[in-house]
Amino acid sequence: MEYLKTPFGNLAYKKIGNGTEIHLLFHGFGQNMKAYNSFLNLRQENETYIIFDIFYHGQSSWKSINQKLTKEIWRKIIDQLMQEENFNVFHLVGYSMGGKFSLVTYELFPDQVKSLLLIAPDGIKTGFWYNMATFPGILNRIFKHVVLHPKRFFKTMDFLNSLGILESSIVKFVRSQMKTRTKRAQVYFTWNVFKPLQPNLEKIINSSRSHQTQITIITGKYDQMITSENIKKFTSKIANLNLKELESGHNDLIDATVNDLKNTKST
Repeated sequence: MEYLKTPFGNLAYKKIGNGTEIHLLFHGFGQNMKAYNSFLNLRQENETYIIFDIFYHGQSSWKSINQKLTKEIWRKIIDQLMQEENFNVFHLVGYSMGGKFSLVTYELFPDQVKSLLLIAPDGIKTGFWYNMATFPGILNRIFKHVVLHPKRFFKTMDFLNSLGILESSIVKFVRSQMKTRTKRAQVYFTWNVFKPLQPNLEKIINSSRSHQTQITIITGKYDQMITSENIKKFTSKIANLNLKELESGHNDLIDATVNDLKNTKST
């Protein structure tokens, strides 16, 4: 385990391999770098994987909830990483919330990014938690109350599910992310600190066109949160994009992606 020690917090990461092709891998909410264990089987001799614990996850730490993670701060963090690890071009891999980090990184460093692999990426279609976390004033305090005292919220979700308004898979996902007080605090702190880190999709589309960046987006056929349909407005504007839909739900999509990439390489 290594740590990028920044003025804003310590970013934990693991570096695997010594190849010149650098891949930065970002996991999803509630996970840590171990989410990419199966992905290691794809690494080639000429590749180096740098796998992170995103702030508020795993061994990474953020100094203060009063300090938001802005794009300018994220730029400084990636600049510092490139200097300390001695590289200046790289590939990006991001799953779910990690997809949003990959998109923002590409937005900030379009000249340095050689390819993007986005697996059910957040940041294209605004998610439920982001909407709640960015409500102003009293509504934001309601969000905090929901996170710390969720029983009534769970009952409301179950009621909406019984009416067919909320998919069962979404209810299951939210319950899994809020089942303990520690996890509920992680929801609150993560989404409040990360609020400014929203990708500018128009800039990303323009950069992808001018740089002809290789972009692959993978969705799951049974994923109710990130679907091929609800990111269609974005994907339809990128001519050199490879969009795949796999026989998978949201939680199993990294492993499904690994299997698909193995099969692709063997044919």
